[in-house]
Amino acid sequence: MQSLSFRFADGAYASYFYLDKGEHSQNSFVQAADASFENWIFVVGGSGCASMGRYLPGYFRGLEGESGVSRLWLLQKRHVGAQDDGSDCSSAFVQDDHFSRWHADQLEFIRFQLAQAPSNKTIRVVMMGISEGAELAPVLALALPAATHLVLLAHSGDGAMGTYQTLARAYAHMHSGWKQLQAALSSTPSDPDRSLIHGRSWRYWSEIRAVDHLSNLRAWKGPVLWAYGDADALIPKDAQAKLQQIVKPVPAQWRTCVFPGADHGLRSPDHAYLPDLMWQLDRWLAAAPPLDPCQD
Repeated sequence: MQSLSFRFADGAYASYFYLDKGEHSQNSFVQAADASFENWIFVVGGSGCASMGRYLPGYFRGLEGESGVSRLWLLQKRHVGAQDDGSDCSSAFVQDDHFSRWHADQLEFIRFQLAQAPSNKTIRVVMMGISEGAELAPVLALALPAATHLVLLAHSGDGAMGTYQTLARAYAHMHSGWKQLQAALSSTPSDPDRSLIHGRSWRYWSEIRAVDHLSNLRAWKGPVLWAYGDADALIPKDAQAKLQQIVKPVPAQWRTCVFPGADHGLRSPDHAYLPDLMWQLDRWLAAAPPLDPCQD
C-alpha cells in the first residue's frame, strides 16, 4: 500500500492510497485468472473527515485475484490527513465538504489515472461508493465512458434525503433533526459555506438534496453490485423492496448481497462480513456464479 498526494489543477492537494491485490497471491483462483484482465477500482469513501488509511490494507481482504489483479485507488476528501481519525474536522474541511467539490476532484483524479492505463490489458473500471460515497459513484460512472461496473456498499439504494426522511418517520429521535434541516434549507443564508446544519455546511445539504440518485441508477446500464447489512441502522427496512419497485433492475445486470445481522461496517455480533463481500466482488467481476447471501 502506498500513501501519496495528488495535486489538483487549482493547486490544492489531497491524499490518496494505491494498492495492488491478487498479484502475489498463491491461491488457486489467482493461478486460474486471465492475466490479460485487470480491475481498476476507484473507491469513494463515506462521510466525515476520518481517513480510510486507518483501515488499509485489511479493508480489502478477500479480494485476492479470482478476477485478475485489482488496482485500487482511494482519493480522500481535501484536508484529510493519511491517518486522521475523524474526531475533529477542520473548518477548511467543512467548507470543501460538498457534492460539487467531491465530484470535480474525483473526476480529475480518475481521469488522470485512466490516462496511464496500459494498452495491452483489458481493464474493468469499477466505481465503488461506500455509504455517502455511493451517492457520487453512479454520477462518476455516467460521466466516465471507460466505467464498466458500479458498486454500492453500505448504502440504502435511495438518495440521502429520501433515506433521512424515511428514517425520521421510523425513529422519533431523528424526527426533530429532519424538521430542523428542512427549516434551514427553506432559505439561502448569506454564507452557504459557513452556515452549519448538523455540523455540515448549508451547501453540503443543499447539493446532496439536488442529487437524483434513483434517476442516476436508472440511467446506468452496466452491472451493479449492491451490498449492505440487514441490521444497518442507516438503511430502512424496506430498502430492497423500494429500490426494486422504483428502479426495476435488470436481473442479469444486478447482484444484491444482504448480510444477516450486519451493521454499517458489515459486522454482526459473531462475524465480520467485509471479507466475504470482497470475495463476492471478486467472483462478480470474474462473472462467477453468486453464492449466498448474494443473489442475482
